Amino acid sequence: MVENKKKYAYWMYPSMVKEIEKSLHMANATSKSDFVCQAVNFYIRYLHLGKSMNLLAPVLENTVHSEVESAERNLSEMMFKIAVELGMISNQLCNVYQFDRNAFKKLRENVAEEIASTNGIFTFDDAYLWQDN
Repeated sequence: MVENKKKYAYWMYPSMVKEIEKSLHMANATSKSDFVCQAVNFYIRYLHLGKSMNLLAPVLENTVHSEVESAERNLSEMMFKIAVELGMISNQLCNVYQFDRNAFKKLRENVAEEIASTNGIFTFDDAYLWQDN
């Protein structure tokens, strides 16, 4: 349905009219009247969106919260499984190589320093090259 425009008289501050005139090109408006219509439409959409957001915000919050909890649970389970595997490997290595306690302590310190200096990015290849030096 196409509506015909009607003329209305509204009070407005002269400074606002000056700002409208300066901003016509930015709004791609053909006239001050067109600018005001665009501004009013924008504000009406903003008000409606605000009401919608008040209804949607709790739903979005609950959805995001449950997704984060699910990801946290999955990561915790994976980290637990990795820790078990690492514990098994560590026990096997200690059993096979019978490490000296002092050498083991020094190795832990050196590895901790290396991991800290690389921000935790330390691959098997890095360990191989590190051991080769």
